[in-house]
Amino acid sequence: MIQIVRKYDIYLPLEYNPEPDGTRRRIEGEKFDRVEQKLFEEFGGVTFVQEIFPLKGRWRGETRNYTDEIRIFTVLDFRDETALGENFLKKYKETLKMEFQQEEILILYQEMKTL
Repeated sequence: MIQIVRKYDIYLPLEYNPEPDGTRRRIEGEKFDRVEQKLFEEFGGVTFVQEIFPLKGRWRGETRNYTDEIRIFTVLDFRDETALGENFLKKYKETLKMEFQQEEILILYQEMKTL
């Protein structure tokens, strides 16, 4: 049976933004554990890139260019009410920005069909 599913990818850095002297601190593993648990509770499942296999990303921010190692957390939302996941992630994004001390957190959305 074909079903519509909404896929969300949450990109999180492994390090805080640089200090004024250029040094960077690793983000505590417990923060990623909490993200995993929160997403699991909300969506009933979560898939993520493990820290030992980070991806590398580069982009321009408002005040400077950034290079980060990142982890991506992916959730699939099978619920009939399409706004539930989006509304949750809009609010959670603000929490993540504060907790991970970021100007922005990238969250991508795709609507898909299962086969």
